[in-house]
Formats: sequence, C-alpha cells, structure tokens
Amino acid sequence: MKKNKLRNYLLNILLVISLSLFVLWLSFKDNYQEIITMLSNVNIWYLLLCVIVVFLIQGFVGLALTLLTSLSNPHYRLRDGFLNALVASFFHGITPSSSGGQFAQVYVFKKQNVEICDSASVLWMDFIIYQGTMVFVVLCLLIIRFAYFERYFSNLLILVLLGFLINSIVIVGLWALGRFPKVYTFITTKGIDLACKFKIIKNREKVVATIDAQLKRFDNETKKLSQHRALILKVIACNVVRLLLYYSIPFFCFLALDIDVSFSILIDTIAMTSYVSMVNAFIPIPGASGGTEAMFVLMFSKVFGVVNASSTMLLWRIMSYYLIMLVGGLAFIYVKIKDEINKAKG
Repeated sequence: MKKNKLRNYLLNILLVISLSLFVLWLSFKDNYQEIITMLSNVNIWYLLLCVIVVFLIQGFVGLALTLLTSLSNPHYRLRDGFLNALVASFFHGITPSSSGGQFAQVYVFKKQNVEICDSASVLWMDFIIYQGTMVFVVLCLLIIRFAYFERYFSNLLILVLLGFLINSIVIVGLWALGRFPKVYTFITTKGIDLACKFKIIKNREKVVATIDAQLKRFDNETKKLSQHRALILKVIACNVVRLLLYYSIPFFCFLALDIDVSFSILIDTIAMTSYVSMVNAFIPIPGASGGTEAMFVLMFSKVFGVVNASSTMLLWRIMSYYLIMLVGGLAFIYVKIKDEINKAKG
C-alpha cells in the first residue's frame, strides 16, 4: 500500500514537471532571448522580498492552524502550525485537485500529539473559514474590478465566473443543505436518482451516507465556531492577509524583474491573480500544472505584453509553487526523521 502511494506521488511529480516544461517551452519558444535576459538581470533584493512574502503566507496559514488547534490543545505552538502548513502545501501540490494535503496534515498533527478527532475538527473548521473567506475576497475583487476585467478579458469571463461558482458552491452548498430541508431532500432523492440514471453515481446508499456524514461534521464545526467569535475573526484576518499576499506575488515579481509598474497596478494584479486561481478549479492535475502557467500568460500578456508576462509567470511559479514544494518536502522528511528518532529513544 505504501509503495503504491509512493509510486503515485512520484508519478504526480513527474506529471507536474512534464506539463510545466511543455508550457514553458510554448511560452518561451518565440521570445527566448528576451526572457532569459530579463531573468538574468533580476533584482536580488526584490527577489528576496518575494521569498519573504511566500514564507509569510505559510506563516499566516500556520497561525490560523495554531489558533484553531489551541481550542483543544492550548499548548500547540506556532512553529508546529508552520511546519504543518509547509507539509500540507507539499501534498496539496503533488496530488490532483489538492486532495492529499489534509491527510498529510492529520499525520503531522498525530506526530505533534494532537488526537485524530481533534485534528479532523481543526481541518474542518479551517476549511470552512478559508473557503468562505476566499469566496468573499474574490467576490469583492470581481465587483471592484469587473469593468476592468470585462474590458481586457471579456473572452475569459465565463471561465472565471464558472471557476468562482465551483469554489462557491462547496461552502454555499453545504450551508444550504443544512439550512433548508427541501434542498437536502431534493439532492438526496431526485438529484441522486438522476445521477444514477446517467451512471454518474453507482452506489446510491454510499453517496447518501457520505452526504449525511459531511453535513453532520459541517453542522458540528459551525456550531463550535459560533461559540468562539473572537477566534473566528482572527482566523478570517489570517486568511484575508494570506490571500492578498498570495495574489500580490506577481507584483513583487514585476519589481524583481525591473518591469516598469506603479503601485496603482497592485489591485489589478491582485484581481488578475485571483481570476487565474479561479480557473484552476477546472484543472484536476497536481498543482494545476500546465493550465495555471498558460492561463497566467494568457491573462497578463494582454496588459503587460508576452515577454513580461512569460518572465513574470516563471518567477511567480518558482516562488509560489516550486519553492514551497521543495521546502514542504523537506519539512515532511524532517517530521519523518524526528519521528524515527523519537521511536528509537523511546
């Protein structure tokens, strides 16, 4: 079983690298010399700023986990939350649709002396708050910069809105199922019957049981959160800062590459990066590799030109994905080695 998992992870990493190299080739083949020149003249201080921003993001993810875990484990430390966040980023990055991160987090929590039931509760609360915050932040960006987006990217509007809908429907759907019995009845009867008719669902009872279990967990965690409003606000603040920093990374990459931009373009950069993230909902490949790079170049080149967009995309992807993947993988190795040492001592 472990060998199969390891093989799948290695295949996923190989897939990520292959797709990324293919998209890089497409992006660079017509402007290779100009892009290499830009990258070779990168400003080391702004590059360092990019690295700091990337790790600040992980710090805020870790802080949110620490705050939530402290409800059941008051002595849980920020450095433990930071380590957990790094490992989660690695497994999110090497599994399709970021599906493996939470399983890895449960493993890390266990090694940090957090009970499985407590870690499952923390991850559910973290998911609820993050998903809700992310939907709200992107909705604000869509409203604030809709005219700008429609002007430059009208042909991509449907993709972005569908991606936003997919991201929204998860959290809104769970809320609606729990809030409105008629919605739940429709989904678990006519909705599932229709899916079974078209062979989308094979085991009706299993799906209904899964929905019931997820709704029960969602209801339990939302009730728990409602008793800790001050903590919720702190975790929401962590997620808002985390998202805005993540969406801002391309702007810092512009500065590192000495692309002539002013701070007035920052909000547009944040908005465009959030739109790229929305389209990732359609890409069930580890790290949304290939599609993310292509979408970034397609969108940013309309404003900044192909050479600038391609150069920024490479630096942005290295900073926001490959660097964290590398450090997250090392963090997981550290957890494993530390666990083996503790077993040997004990």
